[in-house]
Amino acid sequence: MRSFVIFSILTLFILAMDLYGFRGLQHLLSPHIEGNRLFTLVFWGITLIMITALLWAGSQFQNMRDPSRFFGVMVVMGIFLMFYVPKLMFNVTQLLGDIAVVLTRLFNSNAEVGSLRNYFLIPGFVIGILLFIGFGMGMIWGRTHVKIFREKLEIAGLPESFEGIKIVQLSDFHLAGFHHHPDHIAQVVEKVNQLEPDLVLFTGDMVHNFSEEMDPFVDILGRLKAPLGKYAVLGNHDYGHYYNWDSSAEEETNLERVKDQIRAAGFDLLMNEHRTITLNGHSIELIGVENWGKPPFPQKGDLANALAGTDPGLVKILLSHDPSHWNIQVKGKESISLTLSGHTHGMQFGFEIGNFRWSPSRWTYEHWAGLYRENGQYLYVNRGLGYTGFPGRVGIRPEITLITLITLISE
Repeated sequence: MRSFVIFSILTLFILAMDLYGFRGLQHLLSPHIEGNRLFTLVFWGITLIMITALLWAGSQFQNMRDPSRFFGVMVVMGIFLMFYVPKLMFNVTQLLGDIAVVLTRLFNSNAEVGSLRNYFLIPGFVIGILLFIGFGMGMIWGRTHVKIFREKLEIAGLPESFEGIKIVQLSDFHLAGFHHHPDHIAQVVEKVNQLEPDLVLFTGDMVHNFSEEMDPFVDILGRLKAPLGKYAVLGNHDYGHYYNWDSSAEEETNLERVKDQIRAAGFDLLMNEHRTITLNGHSIELIGVENWGKPPFPQKGDLANALAGTDPGLVKILLSHDPSHWNIQVKGKESISLTLSGHTHGMQFGFEIGNFRWSPSRWTYEHWAGLYRENGQYLYVNRGLGYTGFPGRVGIRPEITLITLITLISE
């Protein structure tokens, strides 16, 4: 019943968007397409194909345990967004034009408004075309166009043995999305190894829902090299909460296997606990919590438990999947010098030009990508390597983070 309601709402949305959009295109392109049957058939044919494809995609959700189906469903969702985000923008500008026409006629009944609407439709059409191309390129090229982001962080009290230590942070693989492209993950591993990191830290969402997603990648991820170790925490997707399980026991079995697979890939999985990392007689502490996010995301993280037994005098690095955790529970705990998070993906859409950054993600998360600092504490939010919802990235590239720690010299 729920699936029927969702599909009905989507169908009504598509029809409403296309009826209004068709009317705007007729006005903008008239007389070139007036009475053109081919244009009409193509336009409404695409609408019919989209409705049929969405019906198919919806029928596949309970079969998504097979990761080979994931990519196909995501492609359908991506194509839907590729067509209907531009149409939405076009229709918004058309609505503004209609309002302008109504207001003009209201104040001057004799005004000529024939071309007034075009002043709104033309920019909307151009924006729509650019978005269409952008979403297409995001699926074809953007989802695998990995960028290495580099940061040097000054850490107060950093032991001399850890001066210049290199940390690679990875996050949000969502491995189902690369079931048909294991070579991409192998290339990521190669890029990481070329950076010669001392530590590799993974900040959650290894899978999208199911332990089977990791099967082709355990050996590949096992090739990651870091002399001081590879550590990981769980993200919200790793718990499998986004699937209608037949029983809670089945869900728990899946979660336990996800944990086992992460460990089999060579990661030390931190479940509200800590590890002491020692180098040449000096030590720092690594803290790892389970996912802790604002509702509806699970709040399984227990920072107090993870910190129990730690040395207050040692520098600490925290792995916590959701950056919301930093604002609510981490800031003010001065011994936690650096928190590493992921989760947001930068919403896989936005702009990063020089120091200018923007993404719709900022409407949901205060800290959504990159480095933040407050009162001597750092938060770094990794943009992730995988995808969810849309099988691509537009302007927000998948990320490998290389962080070099150096000692903060007091003035």
